[in-house]
Parts: sequence; structure tokens; C-alpha cells
Amino acid sequence: MQPGLVSIIIPTYNRAHLLADAIRSVLAQDYPHKQLIVVDDGSQDGTRQLVGNFAGVEYIYQPNKGQAAARNAGLRQCRGEFVASLDSDDIWDANFLSSGLEQLRSDASLVFMNWRADSGHNGLESFFRQAASQQRYCTQAAGKWWHLNGAQSRRLMLETCPAPSSALLIRRSVMPDGWNEQMLIADDWCLLLDIVMQRPTAVAFTLAPHWLKRIHGENIYDGRSYVAVAQELSAHDEPLLLQRYRAQLQPSEVAIFRQRQAEHCVGYAYESYKHAEKAAMLRYLAAAFRLAPTTTIRRIALEILSYAKRFYVKSYMPAR
Repeated sequence: MQPGLVSIIIPTYNRAHLLADAIRSVLAQDYPHKQLIVVDDGSQDGTRQLVGNFAGVEYIYQPNKGQAAARNAGLRQCRGEFVASLDSDDIWDANFLSSGLEQLRSDASLVFMNWRADSGHNGLESFFRQAASQQRYCTQAAGKWWHLNGAQSRRLMLETCPAPSSALLIRRSVMPDGWNEQMLIADDWCLLLDIVMQRPTAVAFTLAPHWLKRIHGENIYDGRSYVAVAQELSAHDEPLLLQRYRAQLQPSEVAIFRQRQAEHCVGYAYESYKHAEKAAMLRYLAAAFRLAPTTTIRRIALEILSYAKRFYVKSYMPAR
């Protein structure tokens, strides 16, 4: 392990048309000590030739196994004291590494940084603008950064995956064996949980955007339909996460998983309602009430309020 070196893994699959921008954003970092590894997960679009045009970039090819397996292939070649994984369709700002390393060199073991999407969406805004999130996590400020202690970081990672892989910079000494290859979507979330569940972990994050997320039809999570994402996440990945950590969880922490599953079920019920699938709607609602009655009532009330507002605007607001 080389002190001060940051090892960056870019997993990619048939994204030669986007990959060059990701590579350039790494090479343009104002922090010089970096190792860049591109893991080609079975591409058939000239990715090998593209990477060959960039000096000093390490290239690994493997048959298609998914993003977690590609990241793990890169991790085995990492030599740095710090590790990051940039998705091949994302672009870091030039100060991404230097900003994160400043926090890691204090007392943090991992950092995550906010992003802006090319659709105009501010990545972390929807979660951290909630009053409960502000009261629970935005408590210790250091300039534009917020610092979490071990208890806060554990609670945060159990509540949600606060940031995708492209947002993370991690001290290698706290890294687990790698990304969970059983996950369909949540391999980055599982990595964060592996870190905070094995020891109290100091975390730093900033709401100031430090990178660009591009939204398109090939994203694993963003830009896809709610049902497609939720089926993979709530029906497959989240039950595996609960099974993985169940022995370490307090009853109140198990309840967090149940509440999230109930919210997914209400979302399925709403989608079923929109498609006039009454039996499916009732089945999902019944499942939601079994999991977390209070959460289900609150979520249904919010859905009704949102529908009423849309109906009022459509029916009564004057056209301009």
C-alpha cells in the first residue's frame, strides 16, 4: 500500500461513447498521486482501443459479470492508501480528490460528496432537506462539510444509501473484502453497510456538488421506472441485506428495514391502482400493513395529499 496514493476503479460495459469523459475527469484532478484502473466487463464496442489512447491508465478485461465483480477485479490491483470507484458515465470535478482527501486526513474514514445531475436534479437535496434528516445528521459542521460519528453513520447507512459509488472516497484500511456480487443494484450500499457495521466509522459529507451524474437509458438506478428499480431493490437486494446483518441489528434497526419495505409496497399498490389492477393493489397494501402499519398510513396519506394537489392544480388553476 502506497501512502498518499488514491486508486480509482472505473468499471465499464459498452460505454465507450461516455468512458473517455470519465477518464479525462480523473486525469484532470488537481491531486497528482493517483492510480487509474479501467475494468472492461466484457464490452464489445471498442473500449479496449479507447483506453489504449490514454497513457498511464491500467486496463483489465473480464467476461461480463456485473458492476460489483468488475469493481472487485479492480480492487485486487489497487495499491493506494485510498480507494474510489467512478462509474464510467459520471464526471468528477477537478477538485474531487483533493477535497475528499482533506477530510480523510482529519478523522474521517470515508467521505461522500454531493452531485448534480444533467437533468438538473441535486443529488442529496431530497434526503437532507427533510427536517428529521437535518436534526439527525447535520449536527457537526466544518465549513461546507458535515461530520458524523459512529452512531450517526450507522443509522444513516441503515436508513438509506446516501450516495452512489462515484460519490465515495474511502480509506483502504476500512475497506471490506469488496463489493457484494449478489446485489443487483445495491452493491455500493452493501459496501457502506459492511464498513459501518464492522466498526464505529467517522464519516464526512458535503452538500456542495463535486461531480456530474449523467442520466440516460442505460443507468442501473437513475432514469428507470419506479417498479423496475423497486422490484430489484426491495424484492431481491434489501432482503439479502437484512439477512446479512440481522444478527447485528437491534429491534429498532430491523424496524427500519420493515418500514422501508412497507413504503415500497405502498408504491407498488399505487402503480397497480394506476393500471386498474385492483387485486394486486389490495395485496400490496395488505403486505404494507403487515410490515409497518404506522408507516403505511403515513405514506398513503402523503400519496392522497399529493394526488389532491395535482387534481386541484389541473382542475381549478387558471391556464396561463
